[in-house]
Amino acid sequence: MRGRTASIRIALAACGTFVLVLLLAGCAPRDMAGGTPGGPPTHDDAGGAKSAGGARDTAAAAGASYDIEDEMPEKSPQRAAELIEKLEPVRPDSISVQDVAVEESPRQRYDVGYRIQVFASGDRAAAEKIKERIVAETGMNAYIEYEDGLYKVRAGDFAERKDAAQARSKFAGAYPGSWIVRTTIRR
Repeated sequence: MRGRTASIRIALAACGTFVLVLLLAGCAPRDMAGGTPGGPPTHDDAGGAKSAGGARDTAAAAGASYDIEDEMPEKSPQRAAELIEKLEPVRPDSISVQDVAVEESPRQRYDVGYRIQVFASGDRAAAEKIKERIVAETGMNAYIEYEDGLYKVRAGDFAERKDAAQARSKFAGAYPGSWIVRTTIRR
């Protein structure tokens, strides 16, 4: 408890010292006319108000106001002519632009269609062998799709179910349990 009380006292003493230094240094805020807040602005002998840096503000003393529109080139034809003379002509680009025909790369499109599922197993090596055999025997594309813990071998990409049914007849002898599934196919 003693150490805590001592550190609080040191912190309070440091804050008090900082405030005292600020007061002695005269760090009271001043307004834009050079006086203290709420006090009258300071004036020089000629009657003009002094700015914070001590410079005389003649526009304020004369009661004149500043208007930025007076400095716009459109208001002074001589100033506009001077600016136009200083402009350099735009040089043409050194780069020539040509239209070039770009061939689109063939994209693989996908659609919803039908495939023939001929095999399903938890053994990937067995699914790979069946896939290779189907491709070799029928010449159709065959795919291995992993779903629900099984490697499913599916063949073909058919947009219509009737086309898949005709192709399924090729698998009837070797894979009597094959069936048609609706899935994503390549077009």
